[in-house]
Amino acid sequence: MQANNDQIAALARTTARFSEAMRVGTAKAFDPVRVGVLQLAVEHGPLRAGEVAERLSALPSSITRHVKALTDAGLVHTQADPADRRAVLLEATDAGRAELRQFLDVGAQVFGAVIADWSAADVVALTGLLDRLIESWAAHGAEQQHHAGRRSRPFGWSQE
Repeated sequence: MQANNDQIAALARTTARFSEAMRVGTAKAFDPVRVGVLQLAVEHGPLRAGEVAERLSALPSSITRHVKALTDAGLVHTQADPADRRAVLLEATDAGRAELRQFLDVGAQVFGAVIADWSAADVVALTGLLDRLIESWAAHGAEQQHHAGRRSRPFGWSQE
């Protein structure tokens, strides 16, 4: 049996509330874009700065600022792209990899403390459902948002 409109609306509100709670909580502790740049450099480097901006849906000027801060901190290094000398390749340093590992460990500790009274079965069940939601969103979200925008009056604050 498929979910009804009220159940779907409740899920949409709940995921939005969780996303906002995470955003507010993390923004007080660290810069999520800077961490995203470092994480991409560690997991997928070397990458062009433009590709980092695209993957993070961020402005290239913002990525440039974050790359400079990470470079100054010794967490990444840059070099000219041999295929295009105008482009810069970004790669994590050993210190950057260690910093990201420590950051992720602290994040797991915080999350663990938040859900300390949950059963392992609940954690596994929610993880599986969230993975499924992420996969469904990746497969259908952008297309559905596009169709919804064409069906309804655009929101003045988000579309022209």
